[in-house]
Amino acid sequence: MKASDLPRLPSRPGVYLWKRDGRVIYVGKAKNLRARVNHYAHGEDKAGRIFAEADALEFIVTRDEVEALLLEANLIKAHRPEFNVLMKDDKHYPFLKLTNETFPTLVVTRRVEDDGARYWGPFPDAGAVRRIKRLVDRVFPLRKNSGVPMKKRRRPCLNHAMGRCLAPCVGRADPEAYARVVRRVEQLLDGRVDDLLEELAVRMEEAARAQHFELAAELRDQIRALERFFASGQQAYAVGLGDLDAVGLARSGAYAMVQLFQIRGGRMLGRTSRFVENAGEATDAEVLEAFLRDYYLVASPLPPLVLLPLATEGQEVFARALAERAGRKVELRVPKRGEKVRLVQFASENARAGLEVELARLEKRGDHPALASLQRALGLARRPWRIEGYDVSNLFGTAVVAAIAVFEGGRPKKSQYRRMRIRGLAGKPDDYKAMEEAVYRRFTGSLQTKMESPDLLLIDGGLGQVRAAQKALERAGVSLPLVGLAKREEVLVLPSGERVMRPLDDPGLRLLIHLRDETHRFGLAYNRQLRGKKTLKSVFDDIPGIGPARKKVLLERFSTLEELRATPPERLAELPGMNRRAAEAVLRHLNEAAARS
Repeated sequence: MKASDLPRLPSRPGVYLWKRDGRVIYVGKAKNLRARVNHYAHGEDKAGRIFAEADALEFIVTRDEVEALLLEANLIKAHRPEFNVLMKDDKHYPFLKLTNETFPTLVVTRRVEDDGARYWGPFPDAGAVRRIKRLVDRVFPLRKNSGVPMKKRRRPCLNHAMGRCLAPCVGRADPEAYARVVRRVEQLLDGRVDDLLEELAVRMEEAARAQHFELAAELRDQIRALERFFASGQQAYAVGLGDLDAVGLARSGAYAMVQLFQIRGGRMLGRTSRFVENAGEATDAEVLEAFLRDYYLVASPLPPLVLLPLATEGQEVFARALAERAGRKVELRVPKRGEKVRLVQFASENARAGLEVELARLEKRGDHPALASLQRALGLARRPWRIEGYDVSNLFGTAVVAAIAVFEGGRPKKSQYRRMRIRGLAGKPDDYKAMEEAVYRRFTGSLQTKMESPDLLLIDGGLGQVRAAQKALERAGVSLPLVGLAKREEVLVLPSGERVMRPLDDPGLRLLIHLRDETHRFGLAYNRQLRGKKTLKSVFDDIPGIGPARKKVLLERFSTLEELRATPPERLAELPGMNRRAAEAVLRHLNEAAARS
């Protein structure tokens, strides 16, 4: 699609849909449609790829940003576009529903309708829904589900005989008494347990003073049942916190987990979580907004305060949308201090633990999407369960080191990371020879017996490094598939010279980028350890205008002479503390030094 193909959009709020071959690939909302969509025509990274892949654009004008948010949520659920951040759990979670009738009943449902009923949920744990439903059925004489709407019966059921139902289906229930029971159930489900217990205690004492001992005993049993239920597994917080939700976020490569804790009256009443598998290029804010859209636009009841781990661009719009749903103010806030900060940290810790569980489950099933993608892209005989990444790091021929990082099942296995010094190249930077030596030593020395054989080797570099690694494997008498990953281009390079292009959101490529960056980080840390302060002071001493601050920036960004010399001056000038004059001075000095040698 070309920028000239874009229709002239209005400068109004709305929703836009990018399409490819008639299929929606991305849905977005905007305060100003014209400005937002024009950004895609000139954008980079994800926005630029969406624009490049799309062949059509549709848009819908809305009255305001809140209406755009609601419409965006509905369209994402309907189309599930590949470029939107999608929650893994798109199944309908159960809700508890108090029907809109003269004599309401509590039922479990997976569909929220605009029928005047009250809904609580969604509950990610169906077992928790059943436990709450059983508690209500046991403690409160609410009619059991004898039909919705209520059907007339000729005789009361067994629940009435057991004192667990007021029998409205046979006309025996007093509407006012039944309404009091309904109000208590609502108190319970709203999380106002302390208020409910206090009210029941007052009524129990009044019944006892009036010598209504059967009623007093019934109320006593209700109090005990509620106290037992909410005493088990409940973590207490300061009552002064009031009613709020605390949201935590954890990331691991293309995967993310969002965890929410519901605090009502200083007591944790429940939690929910969402696992995201396609968050490779999404920012933390985009993942968080996807959760807010997926959960809060259907959740009920809504708390007056939602604590977030970070601010998002659409935070105010979400707050207005939730306020309209709740009929009162709902604030979304990033806490700065105190117990609220600790609550968000606690939610984030649980999100990390939940993410570990999900990733372990994927590994156990062998369902990591990146492994299947790599198998297809590289034509491998089996999924590359164990991948070893190789990188060489040096500072202009000094402190030459090689690093090996290991991923198993798509995740780092840091206990298997290895590093080695490459000797014999001092003053003569040769990344090819260093790579060859590193791979050869891995498969002929002590590491051959200490480490399991990999399914795939990833070489940090282009065709030269890949062929050096292939030569080392041939010398060692080992046959293994290997692939290189060239920097900046992010193109896969095979020993044959074939270049394999993959979209940047491909899970296999994202995994290799993660492994490449992890290997580079590990090797660079060792290189810096060996260099010491002496090297840091000496490399750029002869270049005018390069002081300690600029030295530090350059040494943190570049690990080899070739990498630095290949950087265009305009990109070098964009580094913190650098400018065009300093960038040109550095490159001129290095080129003159290379010419003299």
